[in-house]
Amino acid sequence: MRYLSPLRYPGGKARLAPFLAQVATLQEPRPTRYAEPYAGGAGAALRLLHDGVVTDVHLNDLNPGIAAFWRTVATPEGAGALCELMDATPVTIRQWHAQQAVYQAGPTGDDLALGFATFFLNRTNRSGILDARPIGGLDQAGAWKIDARFNKAGLRRRIEAVAGHAGHVHVTELDGTDFLHTLGEHGASVLVYADPPYLQKAGDLYMHALDQDGHRRLARTLVDATYPWLLTYDDLEDVWGGLYADRRCARFSIAHTAGTQHVGTETIVYGPTLHLPATMEVTPGTQASWITRTA
Repeated sequence: MRYLSPLRYPGGKARLAPFLAQVATLQEPRPTRYAEPYAGGAGAALRLLHDGVVTDVHLNDLNPGIAAFWRTVATPEGAGALCELMDATPVTIRQWHAQQAVYQAGPTGDDLALGFATFFLNRTNRSGILDARPIGGLDQAGAWKIDARFNKAGLRRRIEAVAGHAGHVHVTELDGTDFLHTLGEHGASVLVYADPPYLQKAGDLYMHALDQDGHRRLARTLVDATYPWLLTYDDLEDVWGGLYADRRCARFSIAHTAGTQHVGTETIVYGPTLHLPATMEVTPGTQASWITRTA
């Protein structure tokens, strides 16, 4: 399958999976695990797992609905129940209102209900943004309708593919930095890729945006980490000239799909122990440019 994640996610980094796979193979020892503290759609993680680059992935997301969805589909029983619910649920504006109410009510102890509501909104809202309006608008006057991104047969295949890795998809619902502190036991056997909420304009895309103290706490945690890691941010001087001024940084191009589609630039930061392809190596305190072939 070209797309493995059942979720649409603004700013998703599935396109970086080939680069992340290349990086994983260069590490000594080679990591058998891959972790994302801000998993979202987890497109890159699922690709690395599907292709056998790693044996286990750790998906963390503070959003209760996103975490509930991944916990549900990470088991055959949960995935089967969610698919049955998907098949039985019409994709209509009336249903959109019902699922929005479930999502906004938050956790009730029922992962299936909350996970499905999150999934439904993600597939029916503009750009997959959970607090956006439905595709085509509430009056369905747009050129595209609410079910434009809701191919049930295709989504079932993706969900079943995730469940096929039962026991190897580990899901947590923690603050991203707190999650990173749980990875110390794995040492160099885990490769960490952090794609935190944007420093600017985070409110439209993320339900749990970081404040400045949160970004600084994340930076301190990564700098002190013993595992190999890399991180991407929006391309701002606050990142490569501030939070990570003494780290290896590079600029890369990637397609942005939220709102107006365009090719933008982001900054990638490399952890101090991370081995890189020679063509992508940079020295601390400098900013190099490279364009990923998968952008």
